Amino acid sequence: MRRLVRGLAAGVLAAGLGLAGLVAGGSAASAHDFLVSTTPAADTTVSEALSEVSLTFNEPPLTELGAGIAIQVNDPAGATVSSGEVSIVDSTLGIAVAPTTVGSYTVIWQTVSSDGHPVSGEYTFDYQGPVAAAPTSAAPTSAAPSASASETADAEPVAPDSSPAATATPEAAAADGTSALPLVLVGVGAAVLLLVAVVVVLAVVLRRRPSA
Repeated sequence: MRRLVRGLAAGVLAAGLGLAGLVAGGSAASAHDFLVSTTPAADTTVSEALSEVSLTFNEPPLTELGAGIAIQVNDPAGATVSSGEVSIVDSTLGIAVAPTTVGSYTVIWQTVSSDGHPVSGEYTFDYQGPVAAAPTSAAPTSAAPSASASETADAEPVAPDSSPAATATPEAAAADGTSALPLVLVGVGAAVLLLVAVVVVLAVVLRRRPSA
């Protein structure tokens, strides 16, 4: 009887130890790396210039699987404002950003846990700081002067013919010629009248003179 009781007790103890080992093993296997903190912090408002977003985990990532490590930052319109490679310093991941507008930004991240399992997540923050200036295209600016220079070069040879002064000169000459013609006619008429007057006077005088 005592042997039976001892055997049952030993079996229960072994089963308990085995179950504890399974539970402990399962807990260890499921203990993936987790996010500890972020910069900017989730659900906060950033009022200063922002050039980088960083995430810190409880353990360094498995860098051998670098393809599974990524950070993407999207602006309020959904456009990506992050660029470059993800930097890895110990257990902190970071990426460069250039905010284009104020509003709510979304950070989407993925990394590889130290146990080889991928972990991912996302969070948002509100940005109210300065924004990067929109890039300007230099092509239209450089093309405008060349176009105006070309137009000026083309316009210079024809400027004397198309100028108002050149156009007005023939008209002025025509106007002067037209106005000069009546003056000539008036002069000729006056001379004729004067000649007629002289002839009349001479005729009268000759008639009044007594004959010899």
